[in-house]
Amino acid sequence: MKILRTLGYCFLFVMVPLGGVLAAYPDQISGFISALLRTDVSRGALGIAFLFISAVCMKVDLGIRRRAAEA
Repeated sequence: MKILRTLGYCFLFVMVPLGGVLAAYPDQISGFISALLRTDVSRGALGIAFLFISAVCMKVDLGIRRRAAEA
């Protein structure tokens, strides 16, 4: 059960470095993803994708914490 409670910290350790990298190198990352997907990816699209990933992580984290609190 303790691992479920600490899972929120895993999201923290994923989202904070990802946000730092996106903030430091937005042009390089958007260029890399554009080349990888063979389509245009703008810096704004990267920001929206980051916010979406953050929302999903928070939703999962809150669900895990609620289940841990009920048990």
